[in-house]
Amino acid sequence: MESKLLIGGKTIMDHTNEQQKMLEIKRQEIAEQKRREREIQQQMLLRDEETVELRGTYTSLQQEVEMKTKKLKKLYAKLQSVKGEIQDQHDEYVRVRQDLEQAQNEQTRELKYKYLIIENFIPPEEKNKIMNRLYYDAEEDQWKFQPLVPPGNGNAVGSTMKRRPSSAVGYKRPISQYARVAMVMGYHPRYRAENIMFLELDLTPPTVFEMDFSKERAEQDPRALHLERLTRLDSLLERPAAARVRKSRSWCQQPKLLPSSTTHISLSSSSQRRPLSPTHE
Repeated sequence: MESKLLIGGKTIMDHTNEQQKMLEIKRQEIAEQKRREREIQQQMLLRDEETVELRGTYTSLQQEVEMKTKKLKKLYAKLQSVKGEIQDQHDEYVRVRQDLEQAQNEQTRELKYKYLIIENFIPPEEKNKIMNRLYYDAEEDQWKFQPLVPPGNGNAVGSTMKRRPSSAVGYKRPISQYARVAMVMGYHPRYRAENIMFLELDLTPPTVFEMDFSKERAEQDPRALHLERLTRLDSLLERPAAARVRKSRSWCQQPKLLPSSTTHISLSSSSQRRPLSPTHE
């Protein structure tokens, strides 16, 4: 109730806006009146100068010649300034005309391009629908589209718009029933919205080696095992880089066993060089 104004049935905001508009109109009127007063004063000064010059008396012919020569120079300077202004206005007019001609040519070329696109890519029925919906808004100085649904009477038959179809559940984009059936039946990527390609995992080759457990643990010397590990490590380091590059294989392929000749040789050599334990007499 506080925001309502009782007199006239107008709100405070409406009353304030009207007062601001009236003040703006008054300011414009005052500014226009001051401008007219300045113009009238300038005209009066010019007339006074002309009157003084006409009523002036000369004591001699020499003084009259000097005064008229000075007046002639002043008028000639004024004539030259007016000619300069006319030339400037003419140059400005030529420049503006050239800009307008260039803009007109560009708009004509763009319009022809749009017409060419419409004639070749848009059916005539759709073009007629769009043209029938267009109207010109004089207040905003632009063309607009009429709404598809007329305002008011929204419950009438045929005036309500259908809802936009929502996306398929679980998919980012709408997908037809035929495409869903095709996805279930086969792996053709044409009907897939995601997961278009299925690639197998590229597993790296194993880096562990199998040990020879044919002999008993008690018969194997720890020093021989350590020597065998060092020998295998040296052989891997001495091989060139191209030999160490292996083709990736799947998990179902069994790694090739390394030859165990080195193990047998190292074990045999270590068993031959095994020192004899001292016997107690």
